[in-house]
Amino acid sequence: MARREPGSALLQKNASARVLFITGALLFPSFLLQQDIAIRAMQIMLFLLLNVLSGRKIRFLQYLVVSAGIVVFNLVIPTGRVLVSPLGLAVTEGALKSGLLKATAMTGLIALSQFSIRAELRFPGRVGGLIGRSLFYFERIMGGRRKINRKDIIGSVDALLLEVQGAGPMQEGEENDPDRTTPVGLAILLVSLVASWGAYAFTIVHPHPIWGG
Repeated sequence: MARREPGSALLQKNASARVLFITGALLFPSFLLQQDIAIRAMQIMLFLLLNVLSGRKIRFLQYLVVSAGIVVFNLVIPTGRVLVSPLGLAVTEGALKSGLLKATAMTGLIALSQFSIRAELRFPGRVGGLIGRSLFYFERIMGGRRKINRKDIIGSVDALLLEVQGAGPMQEGEENDPDRTTPVGLAILLVSLVASWGAYAFTIVHPHPIWGG
């Protein structure tokens, strides 16, 4: 009985690295131009879903820490009407909206880059080859970051770099990149593009944000 392929690798098996990169580049402006915090949050959920479908492991704690840090730093400078005042600290609407806009921008761009930038991505020419090798080694370093020992950060990082270097350059068969994008992969990416740009078009037609800056 044949084993079913995991859904988590659906895009990884049905879309080439170059098509994923192009999709990410097309999604980027529709996200960055979006000023409605609620819709931007939904776009982030879309990017996280694309990460899951392309086999990426989502580190929710990383996103939460980054977002919370940005929001907290923005609350230091109060602007607008006061919402609550816990422990004497005034949380204002303007500062909260500004912090959330910056936090969603950062987390969304992280999610978008993780989905669209792959180690097997190839560009033509010598410069393209250099970029491809850089992405390949970056993927290996990120994959081995758990080996970093907090008690010996410098030594463990040095050992990890030597291990990556000793593994040698990527071989031709190691790319594991489909020769072409299948109709399934193309359909998923097109739906994602339509959804993201459709959300931005909605904010143009309906200029009153659900909750924006």
